[in-house]
Amino acid sequence: MQPTSISLPSHVARPSSTKTSSVTVTSIPLPDTEPNLCSFCSQIDFSLLRYPTTTDLRSLNDGNPASQDLSPFKRNPYARVYPTWTLGLLSRIHKSSASCNLCHAICTVLDQQPQVRATLTEMGVQDPLVLGTLAFCGRLSAPDGTSWFEHGDKHGGLKERDCFFLRRLGLLFRPADKDEDVNEPGMATKIESWYSTMDIFQTMNTAIPRGFAEDKKGVLMGDEENPETVWFAGRKRPEMIDIGLIKQWLNEFLENHKDVCGISEEVDEDDDPELVEQMRRLGKPIPLFRLIDVHKKCIVTKYNLYDVDMSALKFASLSYVWGVTPQKLTLLIENEYELQRPNSLVGKVSKTISDAIHLTEKLGLQYLWVDALCIIQNSDDDKVMQLGNIANVYAHSLFTIMAAAGDDSNFGLPGIHTPRDLVQEVVPVIAPSETNPGMSLITALSPTHQSHEHPTRKTIWASRGWTLQERALSRRAIVIMKSHVLWSCSRSHYSEESCCETATLGSLAWFGLQESDPILNSSERTWYTEDVPEEQVWYKFQRLVKDYSNRNLKFQGDALDAFSAVVEQMRRMTGENFLWGMPSGRFELCLCWEPYRRGLKRREELSTLEMTSFKRHVPFPTWSWLGWSGAICLKVQDRELEVGLNPKVVCFVLRNHPLRVFSVRRISVDNDPGRANSWAMPNINDSKYSVTLDDIYDNLPSMTPEVLLDIPDDQLIFFWTESARFKLSELKVQTPLQQENPLQVKEYTKYYREILDDDGQVVGKTHPCDPTAQDIGVDESGDGKCEFIRIANNYLPFCDPEKLAMQVRRGTGKYDRDVRYRINLAEIKKEAWKQVYEKRVLVALG
Repeated sequence: MQPTSISLPSHVARPSSTKTSSVTVTSIPLPDTEPNLCSFCSQIDFSLLRYPTTTDLRSLNDGNPASQDLSPFKRNPYARVYPTWTLGLLSRIHKSSASCNLCHAICTVLDQQPQVRATLTEMGVQDPLVLGTLAFCGRLSAPDGTSWFEHGDKHGGLKERDCFFLRRLGLLFRPADKDEDVNEPGMATKIESWYSTMDIFQTMNTAIPRGFAEDKKGVLMGDEENPETVWFAGRKRPEMIDIGLIKQWLNEFLENHKDVCGISEEVDEDDDPELVEQMRRLGKPIPLFRLIDVHKKCIVTKYNLYDVDMSALKFASLSYVWGVTPQKLTLLIENEYELQRPNSLVGKVSKTISDAIHLTEKLGLQYLWVDALCIIQNSDDDKVMQLGNIANVYAHSLFTIMAAAGDDSNFGLPGIHTPRDLVQEVVPVIAPSETNPGMSLITALSPTHQSHEHPTRKTIWASRGWTLQERALSRRAIVIMKSHVLWSCSRSHYSEESCCETATLGSLAWFGLQESDPILNSSERTWYTEDVPEEQVWYKFQRLVKDYSNRNLKFQGDALDAFSAVVEQMRRMTGENFLWGMPSGRFELCLCWEPYRRGLKRREELSTLEMTSFKRHVPFPTWSWLGWSGAICLKVQDRELEVGLNPKVVCFVLRNHPLRVFSVRRISVDNDPGRANSWAMPNINDSKYSVTLDDIYDNLPSMTPEVLLDIPDDQLIFFWTESARFKLSELKVQTPLQQENPLQVKEYTKYYREILDDDGQVVGKTHPCDPTAQDIGVDESGDGKCEFIRIANNYLPFCDPEKLAMQVRRGTGKYDRDVRYRINLAEIKKEAWKQVYEKRVLVALG
């Protein structure tokens, strides 16, 4: 492969005689003139943006203490964690852009991100005050098996240091106060933001190779043998994607950490034999599997892969947005055999799929999986079979190509056949001297609204429901964005715009990548919960549910199917069975799920695919979070119990053929009678919580055997609980403290209703509710009250004891008048509840 030429500004280089491997490296000198900065920009302490060199990291790895004089090792000399400087009004920056390089680069970035000005204009801010802030962007840690040290006190003692933090320059925008002097440069005295765009500028690497050598590992952008190489800093990316770089990322995985983030069994043979057998039962055979042969340009079918590890096929998969524009070609019953002929796909598939075929072939793989061409789109039977296998597809593919650019399948993969046109500007900010090599900044290619936000978050791809499970289950991902490429696996996150390809010198966890990337199969720990494997898994699942529930589905009836692969993988990882997206072993805790920030809308559509033994399109139960549209917070972690949430119901579920009702906790026994004697399955049928068919007939008269026999499996749950009735107030509004910021008001305003006793006293309040909802739960009894049923006690620290109650309404039909349906949750004071609750009742919740 010939080296790819990367054009660079003439003012960014410094001659060097540094010798590297076979890769031709052009050292880029920093400018030999003073940086052109205005009086505002020159106030910024750019030394805080210094990144470590090879010399720095080797010294730390040799056991020497970190330098106290140089960033990122020296302590922050400022009072604020994120030092911030005023850059004046935006109009001033425009005027200064003719003479100040940084002002010019800021204007260029804002031109490339028109949504920033559009949002500010919508908020009524025409000429905002601009602040420059040096925010943390990543956590730098020692290589595995190495400890780093720093000076611990004035007497020279040393102490171990877990990590150091790197920074990037971001911008904050707000209206200037009336009495504020906007013409005075220096540190900002009022740190407040109406809008922000972070990670705009990064420190630039000073040695940039002209190409990426496919035969040399480790020389990608920085040379580990060069003591002056600046690590984790920015670099210029070429107009076209250099396949050699992606190959080196892939080779790094194959050679150095395949065991960490490769295909691995969830259960080891040395584990408990009963557990091993249980996990084997959870596996599903694969009767038929289709792939695109990228050499022959046609579809091939693999049959009877019952005993074959899918990873042995070494295939790639594609995650992309279908969009509203029809696909050029999809697999149908009528063209299945035609598309198996060689070259039958040439010139006929959508551009994104065509580019993915080309990329897969260039990376040395023979097979690619794409849903549009590997699932028969007009066959529900084939969809059911293949969708049940989605978890295997993404978990076992060697990598997933994620087409995160564009809004439909005809957009293509930028940089494959279409040049990328986003311009990177280089800004000298510190002049070189005999003791200081100087510094230049380079514009980042994917600034974000918030500092810990994933670069893909605002893309159409990241807003679609189906793409979440594709990302969550992929062990390795090549993310093709509009302006650059990302690599992600459980061990490493690389970026085409930054020099990160070293594991021997140090490890960098980008906050916008590692900490926000929803990889379910990753062994990498998250820092937002306990370092306990089980809690780590459930925290990831909780995050995935919140993310997924806030995404868009073209067809609302796909809600379960588009999340089914995540559920299937969780089932394999934890041994749990799931009921409508809720784990059976934690079901009562999950029943306490709540809206996240704003009210929800009921999902009225039926399932797209036929379900249950009845082979029907079924409704989504109101008790499941899948039955609602909008962001939700699932209560699933043990820490919920530790802080005082105590579920007080035990749920039973109804199934047919034969008609039966059994504890949700024992659903695995119903699914697999061979587990009937498992130690993990407590028998509670004889307890006070048990529910039998006779209990249903005696307490819910409309639910006769004939009615129950016509109800699909898993639609109704039953439990004994307390019931009480309260009045609701008119709609109340809770606004954020920063009420003058329209964006904050829009984002954080909540609507709720107060709960009133018979004297009109406030005894509780509902969770956020939809202000447009017509049905607020007042029934036809005429007393103006709503029914609440207790599902948990809530004993939060420093709070009065409360009952967590579900607001419900009864059905109005002939056959469901004894069925209750969820409307919302509410917290009600314990004493108020004790005064009015009626009696212990049997609830049928649909």
